[in-house]
Amino acid sequence: MMFSELPVGARRYVLYHALVSPILITWYLLPYYLLLTGYTILEAGALFTAINVLSVPITLWLGKKFQSIDIKKGLIGIDLLESSSLVAYGFAYGPVAPIMILIGGLIEKAAGTMYFLYPAYERIIYPEDKMKEALSIHLRIPELSVIASYPIIGFVLGYIWPAPQQIRLSFLVFAAYQAALALYLYMFIEPVKLEKPVETSGKTRSFKGITRRYLPYIVVDTLFILAWLLAPSLALVYYVMDWVHGNIFHVALIESAISVATIIGTFIVDRLSREKPGEYLSIGTIITAAGLGLAVGTSFFPLVLIAFFTARLGDSIVFVYKRLWLYSIMDREEASMASALISSIRRVLSLFSPGLAALLSTLSPRAPYIACLILLLSTIPFYLYYLRRRGS
Repeated sequence: MMFSELPVGARRYVLYHALVSPILITWYLLPYYLLLTGYTILEAGALFTAINVLSVPITLWLGKKFQSIDIKKGLIGIDLLESSSLVAYGFAYGPVAPIMILIGGLIEKAAGTMYFLYPAYERIIYPEDKMKEALSIHLRIPELSVIASYPIIGFVLGYIWPAPQQIRLSFLVFAAYQAALALYLYMFIEPVKLEKPVETSGKTRSFKGITRRYLPYIVVDTLFILAWLLAPSLALVYYVMDWVHGNIFHVALIESAISVATIIGTFIVDRLSREKPGEYLSIGTIITAAGLGLAVGTSFFPLVLIAFFTARLGDSIVFVYKRLWLYSIMDREEASMASALISSIRRVLSLFSPGLAALLSTLSPRAPYIACLILLLSTIPFYLYYLRRRGS
């Protein structure tokens, strides 16, 4: 399936993700800035954990507001909130730095409350009979944007303008750019209303009922998300700075290698059968584990690039087949509620993960990836069980 074969609304949505992708390097710039300006890994982890914990009342309150919402308005809200958080990071200097980072982080967490709108929108906007192909395109094109932009941004901030004040200025530039993307959403993205929970057999669908039906998926997703939460952007930046002895440019190259692997992975997925999800989920996980094993075994940068390339190659297969599994049990009418439930579980898991990842990093910059590897391998028995249940 080609990009041009997608419906117009879907093409505009994929293009939006391509345009927003360069901003995501700020997920690495922020911990890089903290470590560069003298924060220890434990202090940085504590700050991110404080943001997570203090954001709980905000996210709980906002989460109640989105049972029925025009997704377009929600996506615009995400961009405006995240632009505001980047402004706060841009003014994180001197004694007020922790306060500004805390404010920016809380705003970013508020935006994250609406992240469940992305898979809900994809479930509605992508063609039902071409979902796997549409998801591959959804991965492929934004990753091309990463490959084109990250090395340039990383080189500029790693070697040409590497000073802390120049990194702060870059946050303000990214903030202006993301605010402009809100205008793109307003002008070009089709409004789609999330359905309110509907009544079936006289009973309203509830979180309790959905949880029972989604339980196998939730268990696997919990292990999967916890694995990667133990190796967040903070862990990668510390791994690069302490183990590889690199800077933000090396982080950008690793992310670019990951993007190349994602694109290749989408072409591989296009040639795989849709009928054997459990088998391919297991194979993808084993490939990911092999890459992580190499990452913890070497500090030679070319091999590090190969390691993260391999890990992402497997993970891209897992991404598509996990999403297909989710969509196979998700009705359109419950897209909002089911996505919100899964998103809520992820937020709970993420509360103390920065501190735990930092704690692991004090043992070794490789420790978070060892923990990630172990947890990912623990998902394989569940995938194989799922495979048998499907009769593949």
